[in-house]
Amino acid sequence: MISRLNLFWLFIALALNSALLIFSMSGLSISYYEAQIYYSNSNLGLMLRYISSIFGSSEVCLRAIFLILHIANSLLIYAISLKILKRQSDCVITSILYMFLPGVLVSALIISQATIAIFFTLIIIFLEQRSQKALMGVTLAITMLFSEPFIALYLAIMLFGIFNRDKKMALLGILCCIAWYYLNGLEASGKPRGYFLDSMAIFAAVFSPLLFIYFIYTLYRICIKEKKTFLWFISTTAIGVCMLLSMRQRVDLEIFLPFCVIFVPVMVRVFFTSYRSRLPRFRTIHKIITIIVLAILAINSLTIIFHQYLYLFLDKPSHHFAYKYDIAKELANELKNRKINKITTNSALAIRLKFYGIESGGSYTLSQKQQKSCQTIKISKFDKTIATFYLCKK
Repeated sequence: MISRLNLFWLFIALALNSALLIFSMSGLSISYYEAQIYYSNSNLGLMLRYISSIFGSSEVCLRAIFLILHIANSLLIYAISLKILKRQSDCVITSILYMFLPGVLVSALIISQATIAIFFTLIIIFLEQRSQKALMGVTLAITMLFSEPFIALYLAIMLFGIFNRDKKMALLGILCCIAWYYLNGLEASGKPRGYFLDSMAIFAAVFSPLLFIYFIYTLYRICIKEKKTFLWFISTTAIGVCMLLSMRQRVDLEIFLPFCVIFVPVMVRVFFTSYRSRLPRFRTIHKIITIIVLAILAINSLTIIFHQYLYLFLDKPSHHFAYKYDIAKELANELKNRKINKITTNSALAIRLKFYGIESGGSYTLSQKQQKSCQTIKISKFDKTIATFYLCKK
């Protein structure tokens, strides 16, 4: 029976997490990457445009979809943890740790396939824990609508089936892999070049550095000592394939990262097993390491949530990690205030402005290169100019 007290603390944590995310997303503009997804002919793009036709073209509305999915993912992590951890309080800790991971926070803030990949993968893990193979098949069929980021999951299903001599599971994984290849193909062109260290650095940023080290340790520990669960196969396959490909080419990490952050329940189980197997007087090192890890995690997470305030400390605002998610909304509003609804500018900025109702063309050009006899548009945050544009009559 699920404890009401544990559920109370879980929902308090979810409410706090959601409030912080809403605060953080309030200052974001749509990025070039997000605009590309929105205007693409992919199923995700079509779905987002359909939602916009109902609720209006607002990035806040679109981001709210991914925030809702993030909340659902946090609850699914809790439900999955109930089958992995002995104490319900540990499940609450797991869910809180998951929802405040830097990479998870980012995926909840931006328009991407990562949160969708996590959502369907967690459902499949939940169904596998309860031996609901038929519903697993139905869910896997639905994932084909957003098939690109799911290759690691399909490979893991195949390998898990082979390892456990489960012919149905292995065949299901093989069929999913074939379907993925048919829908997406395999890109391996270009000059071979290693990006292994770059990929490792991004993984470390997604988890926070020390937590990523523990993630690797947990994968290795289970590999040599413990039973290999379905969740272990998913995370191991994801990071293994990603690292192998990174030795040759730049990899779209969005395809692999979602399947690693969901490994948190197992990481928490391994930690508490080690911690509680020792007498209280021998737990000092564990406590010190935990405090250091959580402190670094908190700093990384708070940096993402309150990212806007970093502009106050940067000499070059363009070096801000969230700069590509800023400016467009404020710029569009300034152009509308000047009764300008069409502008000629570079393609990356044009598609972002299009989302806010500023079409391409017209009798004005917009550039960041200083030009004489042009109007100046300055975009500021906290009374600090972060971008300057020059509006010129053709």
